[in-house]
Amino acid sequence: MVKLSEIIKVDQAKCNNCHTCIAVCPVKICIDGSGEKVSNIAERCLGCGRCIPACRQDARSFTDDTERFFKDLEAKAPIIAIVAPAAAAVFDDIFKLNGFLKSIGVQETFDVSFGAELTVQSYLDYAKKQKPPVIIAQPCPALVSYCEIYQSELLKYLAPAHSPMLHTVLMIRTFFPQYQNARIAAISPCAAKKREFEETGLVSYNVSMLNLKNYIEKKQIRLGSFPAIQYAGPQAERAVLFSSPGGLRATIAREAPNLNSIRKVEGPEIVYKYLKEVPAMVKEGAAPFIVDCLNCEAGCNGGPGTGNYGEPIDRLEAKIEKRKTEQIAKNKNRIKGSIKKYWREGIYTRTYQNLSQNITGFKMPTNNELQTVYHEMKKYSEADMLNCSACGYGTCRGMAEAIFNHLNKPQNCHEYLKAQAKEQEDLRSGAINLANTLIEKIERSKNTLKSLHEKVSEYINITREQDIALQRSNGKMEELIRHIQQTSALAEAKRQSIDTLGASSNQARKDMQALLKSFADVENTTNEIAGIADVIEDVAASTNLLAMNAAIEAAHAGESGRGFAVVAGEIRSLATTTGDNANVISTNIKNIVKQIGTSINLSNKADIVMNRMIDGVVTAGTSFGEIVAAQARISGNTQELTGDLDYLNESSHTLRASSESIIEALTDIQQLIRTLDETTSKVK
Repeated sequence: MVKLSEIIKVDQAKCNNCHTCIAVCPVKICIDGSGEKVSNIAERCLGCGRCIPACRQDARSFTDDTERFFKDLEAKAPIIAIVAPAAAAVFDDIFKLNGFLKSIGVQETFDVSFGAELTVQSYLDYAKKQKPPVIIAQPCPALVSYCEIYQSELLKYLAPAHSPMLHTVLMIRTFFPQYQNARIAAISPCAAKKREFEETGLVSYNVSMLNLKNYIEKKQIRLGSFPAIQYAGPQAERAVLFSSPGGLRATIAREAPNLNSIRKVEGPEIVYKYLKEVPAMVKEGAAPFIVDCLNCEAGCNGGPGTGNYGEPIDRLEAKIEKRKTEQIAKNKNRIKGSIKKYWREGIYTRTYQNLSQNITGFKMPTNNELQTVYHEMKKYSEADMLNCSACGYGTCRGMAEAIFNHLNKPQNCHEYLKAQAKEQEDLRSGAINLANTLIEKIERSKNTLKSLHEKVSEYINITREQDIALQRSNGKMEELIRHIQQTSALAEAKRQSIDTLGASSNQARKDMQALLKSFADVENTTNEIAGIADVIEDVAASTNLLAMNAAIEAAHAGESGRGFAVVAGEIRSLATTTGDNANVISTNIKNIVKQIGTSINLSNKADIVMNRMIDGVVTAGTSFGEIVAAQARISGNTQELTGDLDYLNESSHTLRASSESIIEALTDIQQLIRTLDETTSKVK
């Protein structure tokens, strides 16, 4: 993309995104409407200025060099001025304007009208020598930019000669050497001339007539107070009409009266459409020889740099016609000599640059891509293609192409907004229906909420009572735990005593068994003693028998046996005593044996009872152990129950707090319902 200077400026603060600028723009794709505000793409802009008067917000203006021109004049820079013929349609007296310009430091002023005389000569010379099928006149820089950027196939038909302004400049540079070092300021009716001057590098300042006039009014300068000074250099004749539609044709008619194939075309509504048709008309042989074309309907007299927006064309052209009459009267007989003197072949030749690359980024969408964009624009059928031009593009397709190239957005489509409005209306209707349904539900919910409020309040009271009961239960449970723990401790102590008793019982059983064994031993020993007593008794009996025999024998012995008889008596007495004692002993032993037997029987019974008692102690110990374990489990479970009661208590607090929050929320909801009721009444 070749960078081009900005001609049209947009004040974003004033722009309201109305798209009027797009509607009047002849090319449209030099305006980016994809944002909140539109912006200009300088490299695609023609600088025609059509959008400036169309913008009702005064958000658009053009750039020129007026400020720099006056600043350099104050710095004493050497400057001469060339004045376009449209000046007669802007200023009451162009010669007094010359007086003002010279008063502020302009060295000299030249009339561009004579440059137009030279331009006609260049066209005729080119036509005579090259015999082209058609010549498109190029005094309008906006049309030149159009051909360079948008329709480069027309460049071969564009007259290869400079505009009247640059003919004037080249004449000065060639024939007025005293101004070789002077900068040239163009008093211009056109904003787009800045583009032409920058491209050729022949003019230093594009000073618009509008800004020059505004400067004069701001400074309260009276042009009538300055002397009327004629233009320097050669004078023009009927080429002073060049700023009016048909001025070229009128000038050519003087030089080539038989050249009638001239088409006059002006105004953006016509001229660009016409230019699109030129290649086909050339191919058909239907094209005129010369196309006299201008962008503005009123020609240069109504250009954006004049400020003559909306002025009647007849009023503007009347001023130009008046000057034409004066110029013809003064210069009719010498104009041809002047043209011959200042026109030279090769001096005024112009070439052009192909700038079509500046629009290569703009792509034409395929049918499928178009359909996608149409759907984004909420267009689904032919009935949706309104072509209402509200978007500025004239057709829905033009808008879709801009959206496809990111130069606009669906939200700027009238049908989109309409469809969106319908969707919003449907949404609003749905919302109203929903609101009505909601209102009905709210009405039904009132009693439910009231009942819920009462139930929750009742529940809060119940939870409070439950909380008190839980606290009492918790206290009782803690007391129960203490009792269980005390009982468990006592049972444990008793279990230990039973364990001790069990151990003692076992020892007693062992002792009892030892006693039984002792009794058995005593019984055996006693039985043995009884046997000894029987032996003693037998011995006593035998001794007694022997004593009796001895006594008998002693008796037989007489006195000699008397001592033996005494001994035998004593022995018999001893035997008797021994027998008696043996009997007593035997009796006693038998009694002892009998008693020992009785003791053994009793001990056996006691042993059985002891075994039963020990078994009972063991069983009691086991039972007490189980009781202790059960009490431990009960204690643990009771503690867990206490924990659960604590948790339940906390939960009760939390639940009550939540319930109170519910009450508050219900109160808020009831307040909201009352507000909704009021709002509903207002809406209804």
